[in-house]
Amino acid sequence: MKSGWGTQALGGILGLALGIGFGSFGFAETKSPLTLEGTDTRTLAPLKVEFPYKQPTLLVFLSSKCPCSISHVSELQALAKEYTNVQFVGVNSNSDETLESAHQYFKTSDLGFPVLKDVGMKLADHFKASKTPHAFLLSSDGKILFQGGVSNSSKFPQADRKFLREALEDLTSGKKIRTPEARALGCAITR
Repeated sequence: MKSGWGTQALGGILGLALGIGFGSFGFAETKSPLTLEGTDTRTLAPLKVEFPYKQPTLLVFLSSKCPCSISHVSELQALAKEYTNVQFVGVNSNSDETLESAHQYFKTSDLGFPVLKDVGMKLADHFKASKTPHAFLLSSDGKILFQGGVSNSSKFPQADRKFLREALEDLTSGKKIRTPEARALGCAITR
């Protein structure tokens, strides 16, 4: 695991700290830290992520069986290797995907970053994530800089716009995110 990741023995529970105000787009003033706790589906180890964090964070909702999510794995692998100044965290929220089935898939998919099992879809509901893949790029102080699809195609090789890559390029170069919101394509998160 990358340095900076704390762990805590909390099993498969995912919790959200209370006391955070949200605007219609992005975080409003953060009054207390947001804490994501759960199980890394790749290793079955406990995992804890807190905001504000020392670097920007990408939360991307993924599925172990959605063809659209699976077609974007190679792009997510490449982005995680290229943008090491951003903390990548995958989230598996589908109620019809068990921890065991998610573990089998994400262990072998070699994304290069942890994937939390979102028990009870708390994180998906909190961010209003609707599809897989659905990405949320957060600043180090917890503001949503980008939300939406990784690309403009459900089959990544056919995409002519790579929204997430553009957002990461803009963030890294200090520019305003050119497309802060993009349509998420893929399978609906099963609630």
